Amino acid sequence: MSPTVKKALPVSASAVILWAVLTFSQGAVLRKTSDLSLFLFDWNFLRESFLIPGGFLGWAGSFFTQFLNIPWLGALIWVLLLLLAGTLTARTVALPQSLRPLAAVPVALLVIANMSLGYGMFIMRPQDYFFAPTLGYLLMLGIAAAAWRIPTLWGKLAVIAVSAFAGFYLAGIFALAGVAAAGTGILAGHDDNSRNPALWERILSFVFALAVCIIVPLILYGLFTRYRLADSWSLGLPSISDDEWTATVRRPYWILFGTFLLFAAVRPLFAEAEKRNAGRRFAGPAIAAVIVAATATFWYSDSNFKAEIRMSLAADRCDWDEVLDIYRDVSTRHAGRERKALDKRKAELSGATSTVQAQMIVKKYDSRFFRPTRIMVMFRDLALLKQGKALDEAFTMRDGGVLQKSLNQIPMAFQAARQLYMNYGMVNMAYRWCLEDQVEHGWCFGTLKYMATYATLMNETEFAAKYFDKLDKTLFFRGWSRKHRVLSADVQAMSQELPYREIIPYMSFDDRMSNDLVKCETYTMRHFLEDRDAIASHEFDCAALLWAMRSQDIGMFWKALAQYLSTGSEKALPRHVQEAAYLYSILEKKDMGIPTDKSVRDSYDSFMNFIQRSSFSCKEEMDIPVRQKFGNTFYYFYYFVRGVQTF
Repeated sequence: MSPTVKKALPVSASAVILWAVLTFSQGAVLRKTSDLSLFLFDWNFLRESFLIPGGFLGWAGSFFTQFLNIPWLGALIWVLLLLLAGTLTARTVALPQSLRPLAAVPVALLVIANMSLGYGMFIMRPQDYFFAPTLGYLLMLGIAAAAWRIPTLWGKLAVIAVSAFAGFYLAGIFALAGVAAAGTGILAGHDDNSRNPALWERILSFVFALAVCIIVPLILYGLFTRYRLADSWSLGLPSISDDEWTATVRRPYWILFGTFLLFAAVRPLFAEAEKRNAGRRFAGPAIAAVIVAATATFWYSDSNFKAEIRMSLAADRCDWDEVLDIYRDVSTRHAGRERKALDKRKAELSGATSTVQAQMIVKKYDSRFFRPTRIMVMFRDLALLKQGKALDEAFTMRDGGVLQKSLNQIPMAFQAARQLYMNYGMVNMAYRWCLEDQVEHGWCFGTLKYMATYATLMNETEFAAKYFDKLDKTLFFRGWSRKHRVLSADVQAMSQELPYREIIPYMSFDDRMSNDLVKCETYTMRHFLEDRDAIASHEFDCAALLWAMRSQDIGMFWKALAQYLSTGSEKALPRHVQEAAYLYSILEKKDMGIPTDKSVRDSYDSFMNFIQRSSFSCKEEMDIPVRQKFGNTFYYFYYFVRGVQTF
């Protein structure tokens, strides 16, 4: 193996591993990132990128972000750009061979910035954050390299001035960081030419670089009115409406700028480091190990988050089988860990001497048992309703509402309001949330598609054409646009195609614009329990009955059941409906005349006998054993799934 190949092998292997992880583990997250972005092959779209400094960098970032719609391709492009960034970093700051892994520090920061975001992706503004910082960093390298290679003082000052003015206009803070690094490198004696500039030339270059970094944003601010003066030195960085999120998201970029400035400042020391022998053999591997550990630590990883994203994408395709498979899969994958945690919990509980101690032990192991988020349950119930299985299977799967693993709780409405409302036939509410999303975060592919779907359902052909025209200017959605444009002009054909044929049956009510107070689940429940009218479909009544059972309100259940029976033709009631009717009849001590199977009555008797014979010290301890035996019944849901928070 040649020395060149031997040196390149670790870098190539790292790039392949990163690409594989992004493609096969984070593919759904990449597709969702693309869905939340927008790039139009349109002169107006390009022209708008010049309305604020740094906007052109966002335009370029959006161009590449669209390729994340094909995860392996988008990941490949990004990894190649990162590989280029690492290689140019090593060459630009002249890293010695023993310290070459230091070139991976900026690359790791770019990876962490993207992959640590988690739920923050739903409130980002703009949505070109994925590629833009990487492109901006490459520009930083180019500015510094150009300034360091120019032999004359006036040439260096010219490069700094042009880079500051043109670069800031195109790429914002990334250009200024490159200018600052260029000045710092010159001051430290960094020059790629044989000529050694005098000390006064180096000081002048440094002061000039700092001066233009301050003055240029002030000058350009007078030419624009679409941003605040205080934001001038952060243009080009991701921005979020929540200040706490913004500070967290931007932190890796500030560290990135500081790292590159440090590289520029200590470049003369790298030559000295190469001459030393002590620790030379181990420096590279140690640096690489720290970088890998840091990246793994800050890489956001949560099975529920990925399941939510995958379920959302499957729901967009109306692939309800996949939605349910994802839900079952994430639950099953926790089974082994749950068994171990349960065995340990039993061992510790056997020595508990009080109820308080038992509750503390139960709480200690609580996080080791799988619980879905509310949005996962919402997608699961929606899929079961679309398949006509909800009243037989909704309560056979794990339920609950664990909080997001997130800096702050992102309201469910920000994630999926337009999607859930649209599929439940509340198309005006879906339209409202599309407008909210557009005003707050700007247009994206997903919003345009849902606006077009809304207009098609409402038979507003001219209105729909407005969105189809935009989608026609995209790379990956013009085919979708052509198909649905035809459907928007043919009501009969539209009503037979997905997703329209599955939405229309739920539109049998007096639809109106309202305010859900950002409580998507609560509003949906109230809608199905209160908004029914005389022309309600059986699909609507199925959903209403399911939501009545979820409300655990006995009166609501009987009302919804009567409506369900008035529009249905089933010979036998679904399993969960029988269980709820039998339980409520016993609780109210009334025989409502609802026929129930013997197996339903027997399972209730077994459930109550098990509860009465139990000797558990607290209800929390009882939960898992009861769920293992009766977790597929409505009885378990009624007694043990209570106080679930929605958001």
